[in-house]
Amino acid sequence: MEIIFWGATETVTGSMTFFKLPEGLICVDAGLYQGTPEIEKLNETPLPFKPRDIKSVVLTHAHLDHSGFLPYLVKNGFRGPIFCTKATLALVKIILEDSAKIMEKKYYDPKDVQRTLNLVKTIKWNEVVPLLGGSIKLIPAGHILGASSVEIISNNKKIIVSGDLGRSDDPLMDAPNPIQECDAVIMESTYGSRKRTGVINQEIESFINRVKKQSAVGIIASFAVARAQLIIHAIDEYFLLHPENRIKVFLDSPMMLNANKIYKKFSFLTKNPETLKKYLESCHFIEYQNQWDHLKKKTGPMIIISSSGMLSGGRILRYLENWQHDKTAILFLAGHQSEGSPGQALLKGQRDIAISEESLIHWCGEVLNSDAFSSHADQDELLEWTKKLDKKTPIYLIHGDHESKIKLRTELKQHFEMVYIPKRMDTFKPDVC
Repeated sequence: MEIIFWGATETVTGSMTFFKLPEGLICVDAGLYQGTPEIEKLNETPLPFKPRDIKSVVLTHAHLDHSGFLPYLVKNGFRGPIFCTKATLALVKIILEDSAKIMEKKYYDPKDVQRTLNLVKTIKWNEVVPLLGGSIKLIPAGHILGASSVEIISNNKKIIVSGDLGRSDDPLMDAPNPIQECDAVIMESTYGSRKRTGVINQEIESFINRVKKQSAVGIIASFAVARAQLIIHAIDEYFLLHPENRIKVFLDSPMMLNANKIYKKFSFLTKNPETLKKYLESCHFIEYQNQWDHLKKKTGPMIIISSSGMLSGGRILRYLENWQHDKTAILFLAGHQSEGSPGQALLKGQRDIAISEESLIHWCGEVLNSDAFSSHADQDELLEWTKKLDKKTPIYLIHGDHESKIKLRTELKQHFEMVYIPKRMDTFKPDVC
């Protein structure tokens, strides 16, 4: 076996790692680079292999930075099977269909997405699947619905690819179990330099109380998949304990609505299936123009959840535009804001958001931010995931910014002899270890 590092080496996004097995080439994940224009330009870099020469793809989970490049591979000749869990397939469908609307003029269109979905073969967690002279297995990873780590075995060598790892105290998803007995680990490092601050329930309580006390319009910027469902769950948990403070919650995002349906369908994979289904049905959905026309005239207290999570587009912009001059309005950025994003600009004190060449939003209200809602394992949880490994197990860090990788490597080096930060096209051959 030979491992060729490619995506998410110098960046957080764009996950894609290649494996040469005895009978052909597979890759784990095929994600889009997302972020600044410079980072997104990496999507145009020629691949080290022709898509038609890739025999199979194994998908860890549905997020666009892990799945969003799949239709491009299919458009350019890939015809092999794509392996993932059923829940991942359900989420991938809505994520790629939405992505195609944006990528149509760049990389792929809705027809390419449909061809991609036709190639998917779903497998169960811990099911061993023979593949190209070796085998693969998906292992629960927490993080979001259906998310997995990948075990690849070839020539009696076992490699674990972490995918994105979930947190130990996620209200919806179980924590990933520590791994053991393998010949190498390829590991994400998104939060490798950080220890999560804030507590979800406390952050939600503080936000709701402020909205209620000030009779304010509270706007929550959220990612449509996983983050929105977590926020809805936390809000209704609070209302269950404090019914006297209940206020209306509106949800405006077609993808959120579809993701909610999938979370209800696969709620048996979460910690609280029946409670989750009940909470996801409690929101008031904005689906039609007349609903929006009515809502935009309302005053607080009320909460609106919309996307995108970093204010880079989506329906949330119409809410910011509508209430931009309301000094009592509260914008809650419930997650990390990437460098170069409008959300990051607001956190740095800027108040202007360009929504087109002709239109500018000047936000006069309050801006809050919280790190508590991340679905990623933080530094302590990443270290916990590796605690049962032998100290001689080589670990390769990808999917994180430079600082995260450096700091996580420093921590790991206290327990492991070999911790590497590979660059694009670096190669590792566990068969000759």
